Order: sequence, then C-alpha cells, then structure tokens
Amino acid sequence: MPVITIAGNPGISKEKKEKMIKEVSQIVADAYGLPISTTTVLIQAYPRDDIGVGGEILSNIDE
Repeated sequence: MPVITIAGNPGISKEKKEKMIKEVSQIVADAYGLPISTTTVLIQAYPRDDIGVGGEILSNIDE
C-alpha cells in the first residue's frame, strides 16, 4: 500500500485537493501496478510562519 505525503502551505481549495489526490493516486498506482484503491494520500498544511525558504520565514518573504 503506497502512502504519499504532500506538504505545503494552506490555501488550496477542496476541489483542487480532490483533483490532486485523484491524479497523484493514479500515477502512483500505475507505477506500482496496483489498483488506485490501495493508495493513501496525506496532505500536510503548514502555516507560513512554520516554513523556511533560503533561511527566511516564508511569511516574512511575502511581506
């Protein structure tokens, strides 16, 4: 059973999450030669204060 974890910042709509989960699940299922029902996708959303890019907090970069 493949488990895929996608980590990013919050803000993506439910509809876009559904599309992403379906497409990623299908790609991984095809790669493993398994039915899509065997894949699990976890989406982890981190606040912009909890993400660092290039040594800076993402919320500070956006200001």
